[in-house]
Amino acid sequence: MIRTKILFLSLCAMGILAAVFGAAQMWTDFLDWDVFLKLMGTLLLLGTELSFLMAVDYDLPSSRRKWLLLGLVVVSVLSCGMVTLQIWVQFFQWAIFVKLLATLGIAFLLLGFLLAVAEDFGSNKRLKDRNFID
Repeated sequence: MIRTKILFLSLCAMGILAAVFGAAQMWTDFLDWDVFLKLMGTLLLLGTELSFLMAVDYDLPSSRRKWLLLGLVVVSVLSCGMVTLQIWVQFFQWAIFVKLLATLGIAFLLLGFLLAVAEDFGSNKRLKDRNFID
């Protein structure tokens, strides 16, 4: 519950920062456009990651496959960190960056698929064990 509140307040802070920086840039043009776009992209990326983490934090207590869910979190945090690093300092060559990001995307999809199948199979097995379905 506390983690969800912290994540929610962080998400609200990201939105407020984006609004303030957007309005300030519009009226005063105080940042170079490349820095402004990097900053807004970072805020968007971190806000999306916080939203995902809030959803996972909500589902984690009731999930029977916590290790798959935590695997999704690890892959998403790695991806978010890698993209943020690439936005600001271009740590990787672009070809390597795209390959790494695609690999993490495949891992994310695979873990998500395994989680969905495991959760679905587990609920159907429970229904079958209780003679609700054949």
